[in-house]
Amino acid sequence: MKKKTKRVVKLLRSIFLSLLAVIVVAVMFASNTMLAKNERMVNNVLGRHQSIDSSKANSEGLDLNYNKSDYTKDEIAKAEEELNMKVAGEGIVLLKNDDNTMPFDKGTKFSFLSANSKTFIEMSQLAKIAKPSGHVTSLKAGFESRGFSVNEKLWDFYTKGKGKDYGLGKGSVSFGNDEDFSINEAPLSMIKSEEGLVESLEGTVPVFVLRRVAGEGRDMPRSMYNHTDKIEDQSKSYLEPDSVELEVLQYLNEHFEDVVLLVNSNAAIELGWLEQFPNIRSVVYAPSVGSVGINALADIFAGNINPSGRTIDTFAADALASPAAQNFGSYLYHTEDGQETKYNYVSYKEGIYVGYKYYETRYEDVVLGQGNAGNFDYTSEVVYPFGYGLSYTTFEWANYQNSWDGTKATVKVDVTNTGEVAGKDIVQVYVQSPYTEYDKNNKIEKSSVSLVGYGKTDLLEPGQTETVTITFDQEQLKAYDYVNAKTYILDAGTYYVTAAKDAHNAINNVLAVKGKAVSNGMTADGNKDMVATYTPANTEVDSTTYAKDTATGTEIKNQFDEADGGLDYLTRNDWEGTFPTHDGMVSEKISTWGNEINGTDQEGNPASYQYYKTIDNVLLAKMDSTDSLSPVDASSFNDKIVYGAKNNLNLIDMRGLDFDDPRWDDLLDQLTPDDYQMLITQSGYGVPRLDSINSPFSLDADNTSGLVYGGTGMVFQNNIILAQTWNVNLAEEFGKMIGNEAILGGTNGWYAPAMNIHRTPFSGRNGEYYSEDPFLSGNVGAATTYGVAQKGVYAYLKHFALNDQENHRGDTKGQFSMATWSNEQAIREIYLKPFEMSLKAGNVNLNYVQKNEEGVFENKSREVPAGQAVMTAFNRIGYTWTGGHYPLITGVLRNEWGFKGFVLTDNANTGEFMDAYQMLESGADGKLTNIPEGARYTFKESDVAHYHYGREAMKRMLYTIANSKAMNGAMPGSIFNNDIQKAQIIQISINVVGGAYLAFMAYFIYRKFRRKKRLHVVME
Repeated sequence: MKKKTKRVVKLLRSIFLSLLAVIVVAVMFASNTMLAKNERMVNNVLGRHQSIDSSKANSEGLDLNYNKSDYTKDEIAKAEEELNMKVAGEGIVLLKNDDNTMPFDKGTKFSFLSANSKTFIEMSQLAKIAKPSGHVTSLKAGFESRGFSVNEKLWDFYTKGKGKDYGLGKGSVSFGNDEDFSINEAPLSMIKSEEGLVESLEGTVPVFVLRRVAGEGRDMPRSMYNHTDKIEDQSKSYLEPDSVELEVLQYLNEHFEDVVLLVNSNAAIELGWLEQFPNIRSVVYAPSVGSVGINALADIFAGNINPSGRTIDTFAADALASPAAQNFGSYLYHTEDGQETKYNYVSYKEGIYVGYKYYETRYEDVVLGQGNAGNFDYTSEVVYPFGYGLSYTTFEWANYQNSWDGTKATVKVDVTNTGEVAGKDIVQVYVQSPYTEYDKNNKIEKSSVSLVGYGKTDLLEPGQTETVTITFDQEQLKAYDYVNAKTYILDAGTYYVTAAKDAHNAINNVLAVKGKAVSNGMTADGNKDMVATYTPANTEVDSTTYAKDTATGTEIKNQFDEADGGLDYLTRNDWEGTFPTHDGMVSEKISTWGNEINGTDQEGNPASYQYYKTIDNVLLAKMDSTDSLSPVDASSFNDKIVYGAKNNLNLIDMRGLDFDDPRWDDLLDQLTPDDYQMLITQSGYGVPRLDSINSPFSLDADNTSGLVYGGTGMVFQNNIILAQTWNVNLAEEFGKMIGNEAILGGTNGWYAPAMNIHRTPFSGRNGEYYSEDPFLSGNVGAATTYGVAQKGVYAYLKHFALNDQENHRGDTKGQFSMATWSNEQAIREIYLKPFEMSLKAGNVNLNYVQKNEEGVFENKSREVPAGQAVMTAFNRIGYTWTGGHYPLITGVLRNEWGFKGFVLTDNANTGEFMDAYQMLESGADGKLTNIPEGARYTFKESDVAHYHYGREAMKRMLYTIANSKAMNGAMPGSIFNNDIQKAQIIQISINVVGGAYLAFMAYFIYRKFRRKKRLHVVME
């Protein structure tokens, strides 16, 4: 029996050791394949180490910390939280407050209804990776910290009771590989069935949390056809409350007098239904507020913070009724023989009429009885206008002044707090440009009002007055004429300049000057005392003053004729006759990408189908091609190809030099073909180290709300909240804080800010973008870029350009980029303007060291542009991918705007269509890839064209890095060591330990075999 037991034990031991050996081999295999393949990202997340050897550099008396943090690692957490609180406090918008219901007294008890109350603080997919620092709290904890109480029984119902499994689907799943936009709210019947739950609401203030999500890779559905089984809800869009939510809201409206609606969404959701619920007296709009911003929300409820945020989008009653929404979603090209192609498209037939530029312009034309405006009813179309927001106090404006000094305009308004509590107010300045016969004849469109400036007061005590001063330039009044002059023009005539509370107030002010009133169909009387007129010097159309870029002097001319698409664009000269229709026909294929209801299914129920139109073979060939549209003949290049020169230069030697300094050529001569291959194809999430010039690995980090790694882990508010502050100083402060974090955590490049436009509220990434308005977007983006650049971080302004929807943009398997069609006026005035403003944000100081006349190094500084990097997009402009679009990148970005910095693609690991040679030929530089398979390109070292374009790209990338904080701690003579990183340590450890174990196993088996062999010999 003992022998049998012993044999079993030996057998089990052998099995265990064998299984362990298999596991060891599997782990070693994974380490040497998957870990090695993703080594860069592993090191980025775990934290990189970079040491510098300056033993041969004479650094005595020099300050090599070119960029310094304002905080230590111990101090920064408090500063981050304070900034998050300030931005959230000023960025949350009070949309409704009937009878001054808010704020609430200390001790008020709140009942948070909706399964989404427990997930109020959930963050974006990327933000979750950051492991946010700070005290990330819940609604319950945040409100209790401000002296309120919370209905515990109801909270437990949603968090751990019968309601715990309810709540929104994730929206975009795995960055767009799938979607789940189910609403899945806990029904009223379940609330009523829970013993004592309804009774627990008595004596409390009900707060219904209306939440919506989206995310990268997918847009919000225009119909819920694929996300609910209820026929009545399938026809609704995701921006509407569904029948279950409405039933709960109806119950609250019928049983309580003071209901609060708390909206947590990155979209201007539809709120026209509020008219049916008069007891919803307060509405608070609070998108993603960040790690500690929920405490600012509680402070607003308590009155500790007086809300001063303003909307950055128009809240439409029906988001699908806007002209832009007529062509948003899933549109597919079919071949001439009726087969599906792999290409999608979107048509911007609305032209410049995005957001308030549509609603306020059509409203004016209705009042003036012009432009075939039809039966457009503003009050039924718009719930809350652009720039709108309430306060707990009141303000009066007086002494409006508008003066001009040459082309510089100054607007002044005296703002007085006439209420009983301290608060901040915002003065918005809008201009109306004349809409002339020349404009009508040449397809130039004009919005009735356009934002040109704004200013926010300090915290004004009751009775206190502050003069708000706002400046703007005549250049902001120019318009793009893509038909005749094919450049910017300045119309002759009368311009109206008004200070206003919001965009609708602005046009009402202008209409008041024109003699109109409520009796003429206006929604409210305007204030003509807040309007001035301006007449520029030109008496005819001026097509020369702004025909050259005012910063670079480069001629401006049409670059996007091919993107026009031959579409019929909306014109205010004929609203009814040109209002956009769907650019395509309804197919027989059900849309899995959230199209609106556009047909019926076999049972006669409403259904959502894909749109399509036919593309001919000639145009399809353009979609298939990698033509960059470059006019340059590459056969004319006669570069002398040089690699591996021994010029004894390192990248640190280039810091502070002019871009055109001849020493750059000497440095570039040292590069090897492998260097070209590496930087051009593998510059994702960091630019690789190059031994030939001793350039260090330069860490780039993602996420517009904070650094996903290479920082402190803090997650701030999203960009909607930041923009809703209408406080440019806070935007700069936010950028500067990201720079401080980067200094402490090691990041050099930041994949932000994101500059695309809220073309519709359905875009999945609107939370990363600022606004429907290009000026506001550009102003906030410029301040953020300037702030982060002060700390030596290069910000990749993204996604350049017209990447205003997620569906079919080309970031997932089977997607090959979406053709985007628009006219050049809209491209330049709406979609490129925020990028241009941010890249022209101004100059920051660059610190470096340089030899003086005595040959001794000394500290020096000079100014360099704050904007140093751009990320292109997945989509196409016309047929041509943006990351390989010569007119966009060289024609506009480099030639017109004079940009010399780094142009990187969007994620090319998945972008199969992103051709590297096309990218280089267009004037861009590197691919955002970090795995070899993503390269899809081999640098041809003997090909003159590859060398010519590659050398230009290498210079721009290296110039950007040399003048960033990547050089902190180094000077000429310093060496960036090639330090071993954590991923390599893990890999080596696994191989050593695993190898030792396998060697032991081999020895164990060998001994066992030898023992058996000896025993066999003895027995013989």
